[in-house]
Amino acid sequence: MTFALPNLAHWQGRQWAIAISLLLALTLTPLGWIQWRQYRMLDDVSTNQVDSIMWQAYQLEREMGRLEHSIMEALKSPEKADGYALLERYEVYLSRIDLLTKIPRRDLLEASFEYTATMAKVKTFNTLADPLFADPVALAASPEKLALLDQAMEDLKPLLGELTREANRAVSRFVDERNDQLHQQGMLVIGLAAAQIVVMLIFVGLLVQHIRKQQRQYAKLQKLSQELEVARDQAEAANHGKSIFLANMSHEIRTPFQGLLGMLNLLDNASLSSQQRDYLGTARDSALHLLGVLNDILDVSTMESGTLKLSVAPIHLPSLVHEVDGLMQVAARDKGLELNIYAAADLPGWVEADATRLRQIMFNLINNAIKFTSEGSVIAELTRAPAGKTGVLFTVRDTGMGMDEETVSRLFTRFYQADNSLRRRIGGTGLGLEISRNLARMMGGDIEVSSRLGVGSVFTVHLDLPATKAPVEEGPISVIGSIQRKLKVLVAEDHPINLKYMNILLEKMGHEATFCENGQEALQLLAREPFDVVLLDYHMPVLDGMATTEAIRRLDGPVSEIKVILVTADVVNDTRKRALEVGVSEFTSKPLQAEDLKRALRRCGLLDDPGLTVEELDPSALRPSSPFPLSAYEMPVRLPDLSHAAVGLVDTESYREIQEMMPEESLAELLKTLFEPPEGTVHELAQALLDGDRPSIGYNAHKLKGSAMLMGFRALVKTSAQIEHIATQTDDPVPAVLGQQLLREADLTHKALQDFELRQVA
Repeated sequence: MTFALPNLAHWQGRQWAIAISLLLALTLTPLGWIQWRQYRMLDDVSTNQVDSIMWQAYQLEREMGRLEHSIMEALKSPEKADGYALLERYEVYLSRIDLLTKIPRRDLLEASFEYTATMAKVKTFNTLADPLFADPVALAASPEKLALLDQAMEDLKPLLGELTREANRAVSRFVDERNDQLHQQGMLVIGLAAAQIVVMLIFVGLLVQHIRKQQRQYAKLQKLSQELEVARDQAEAANHGKSIFLANMSHEIRTPFQGLLGMLNLLDNASLSSQQRDYLGTARDSALHLLGVLNDILDVSTMESGTLKLSVAPIHLPSLVHEVDGLMQVAARDKGLELNIYAAADLPGWVEADATRLRQIMFNLINNAIKFTSEGSVIAELTRAPAGKTGVLFTVRDTGMGMDEETVSRLFTRFYQADNSLRRRIGGTGLGLEISRNLARMMGGDIEVSSRLGVGSVFTVHLDLPATKAPVEEGPISVIGSIQRKLKVLVAEDHPINLKYMNILLEKMGHEATFCENGQEALQLLAREPFDVVLLDYHMPVLDGMATTEAIRRLDGPVSEIKVILVTADVVNDTRKRALEVGVSEFTSKPLQAEDLKRALRRCGLLDDPGLTVEELDPSALRPSSPFPLSAYEMPVRLPDLSHAAVGLVDTESYREIQEMMPEESLAELLKTLFEPPEGTVHELAQALLDGDRPSIGYNAHKLKGSAMLMGFRALVKTSAQIEHIATQTDDPVPAVLGQQLLREADLTHKALQDFELRQVA
């Protein structure tokens, strides 16, 4: 039988770990056990005070001698005898008996005859001495008693001396036994050390063999690595050359294409027949498509060559969102889709970013969603990043065909076609998503995708865009004088909560406010007294904001020129266009914030601002910074994953602002108006749902939505917006389950507010 050494060259890391662990266990475990035994022996000696047995026996004998000497001195000089000194000496002697009899290792003496006989004699002596020392004065005065004690001690002394010698012998025996054990353990350690040396030599031999094999393999790998480096350099050079070629070609081709597109646009102004115009449209569409392909190739080439740099500068985020919305609405309408782009009210106004590249990401994702959605809607939402993260989230949801897991996993692969047949019909290079993801990563974020076949897709982009201040324009052209003054404001608002809030807001801003509940009352007030500006709610009974503005512009005299600001939360682009047509001067969003109102008043020319420019006064000179910045809380539920529960119950920041602005009594009254049955807005809406009163449902849902947005009640905003949408925009019956959901969310929101206030107090 032959013994074959194991082939260590094929061992993996786990096998090496097991082998080394076993070797250490075999060599170190016995040594550890021996060391533990030695430690126990030393600890036993230290703890049990073996060496002190002899010392305690000697101390007992010595104190007996001192007591005997004191008694003899008292017998020699009775007139100098001190009974209490004798008693003290006797008590010291007794303490030495306790030390000897209670020592931990007294078992070394207890078995000996000397210990047994001596302790018996000591007990007899103590029995004799205790009554005598009870009266030390009488004892000192009695030579007879002293002589009796002296005689008893003479009999005890030899036994105590023998006990001391026996203690010495016992300690010697113990030390000899311990030395024998240490000798045996030392021999065992030597044997184990020898075994370890043998095992280590065997292991070293195997290790040397393994190292030699590794050296031979390393030489082969080094040679292969050099060959691969040469091949890599050649591939990188070829790839770099390809990128430069593509970049140059893209630039060269784009230049004549710009001219081509310019000529096509000029042709469009000429007198053409319908057939010629159709040809021209086809040519323009083809040219634009090819230009888009060239742009994608140029971006990819620039990224590969490492020359793409972000041009970071302060950008106004709401303006960029509005621009994207305006450009993408055309594509959505062409396909018969509903496109809604929402910007949360709490977004930072100005951020540090590359506007061109940020716009490119948004265009790519929204355009993809529109391309692959044949019916339904596309919803884009820009919000703050969730708690614990910085930046913003851009989310695009569609009701398109969706994708399976395999398609999602390969979605960002260059030139990958998620659906070849569909791609061929609608076009596309397969580069847009890769470009968008690379740009997002350059902005400190990334893109995540979730999708279900037949349901739709959700693209979420996290971008780390630091908030910044608005850039200071050098040398702004001031077109108004110092007209800062206390304004007289007419407010038409039909909800009591919003009325109270706007009253406090305008009071803090230093303006005088007059309130009414609908547009008809506003017209009557305008006819009786002058005002500087009118704030109109978009949805009001009798006359809404649009009709009221139209009626104001038809009035006679200067009142027809009064500035009108429309306050709303759900105006879309078509509504904005109609509002401008009927004469609305400016817009501001719900929930109304002081800065938004100040900005609208400045643009109306009613507030003085040293840095105000012509563009800020004339909305047509510049894109409005926030035309209708719809709150992200209000977004209607359109896809199964847009659950209100995922958003949360209360926006604590908004609620805290309301707390700081309003007196405690006013805030309590507002909450009562919302939640207290039966007249609270929540319960009025729930009752309308039970009665099936559709006009009342729509009206109360709108009221509740506005109040909940103001207070930051996220869940109530979602549910009331959904109820309002069904009641006013569709012919479908409002599901009864929404009423139950509304009451449940109102109860949970009320409890959440109580917990929030308790935490504030704590």
